[in-house]
Amino acid sequence: MEPSERWELRVDDGVIVVEFPHGTGLSPADGEALLDRWRTVATGRSIAAVVIVVRTSRPCSDAGRRALRESAQIAVARGVDRFAVVGERSKRRYLKRTINIDGVDVEAFNDAAAAQSWATCPSTGVPSVETSS
Repeated sequence: MEPSERWELRVDDGVIVVEFPHGTGLSPADGEALLDRWRTVATGRSIAAVVIVVRTSRPCSDAGRRALRESAQIAVARGVDRFAVVGERSKRRYLKRTINIDGVDVEAFNDAAAAQSWATCPSTGVPSVETSS
């Protein structure tokens, strides 16, 4: 993670994982930096899925919404059809609505490890919060 960035983006087992820790906000410059990093990481790699972990309770800025939509479009253009979202209930719903792209499976999770497991191997049957009791 760069010192000026308040988020982390990495690739684990063919899955892009983006984490926004507590207190994270995205300015327009932060959103552009995130998109640049996303493009760099996604280029030349086989990416199976994306996991987005939002631990902040701050409302999403316009720059954050734009970065999320554009990053989802970049991922889908490179063949990604699975997104796992992790966060508080309102954040999960928001992320699912924002990523709403035809042909893309978006599952919500309470736990980052469960989301990563589903993203890596969706046939494992790890329950999302929508399918678990």
